[in-house]
Order: sequence, then C-alpha cells, then structure tokens
Amino acid sequence: MKMKCYYDLDEYGKLWGGYCSIVDAERYDKYYSLYLMNTINAATKEGVEKTIETIRQIENGEIESFDDAIEIFEFLITKDKVHFEYFWESDDWKDWDCELEEFKRALVGWRKFLEMPRDINSYLEVKLNDIEK
Repeated sequence: MKMKCYYDLDEYGKLWGGYCSIVDAERYDKYYSLYLMNTINAATKEGVEKTIETIRQIENGEIESFDDAIEIFEFLITKDKVHFEYFWESDDWKDWDCELEEFKRALVGWRKFLEMPRDINSYLEVKLNDIEK
C-alpha cells in the first residue's frame, strides 16, 4: 500500500493545499483514509517534527505513550501501534489501529513532501506497508 502526496488546483487554477491520500484507496481498509490520512493532512511541518521526536522517545523507552488529537478524533501512539478513536457516535467511524511503522513512514513521507517546492508538479509516493490487493 502506498500513500501519495500532492498539490491540487482550485476552481480558479490557483495552487491549493498539500494533500496525502492512499493510492487506490477503494482497494484497502477505509480507515487508512479516514484516520491515517486525515491525521497526516492536518500535520504541520513543526507538528511532524514533534511527533517524529516523540516516536523516537517511545521507541527508546524514554516515554511509554503519546496522546494527541485533531478536530474529530484522538490518537494514542504506543511502542507497537497507533490507536484512533472517533469523538462522536457514527456508523462510518469505528475505533481503529495501525502499526507504528506505517504511521512513522507516513509522517516521514509527509515531512519530505513539505520540503519539496510548493508546485503543482511536486508529487511523492511513499510505501506504507506490504499490503497489496
């Protein structure tokens, strides 16, 4: 499974955003798009640096876990997993976990993309795991 990072144009042809999404997302568990990609898309360069450093501390046993949130859900990073929990009752959003390594690869990829020129031709694909469907 791969994540792609890219810029888009708005309806007036102006460069807009910077996004990450799962390549061929419909082939995979929808929670990769709902939780993992929403978390990555919400992360600033400074937030990515802080989270990567926090993951390093968790991996080195300096801290046990780290809890954070974006607008609609929270996530808990532990040594092996990242657990996501939606704030409201919903049939579409259930609690979900991904491997810490997948989360870390997505963060590092997003950081690399943010270092690229802010241009419609800037594009990056990052392999998150070995799942292929």
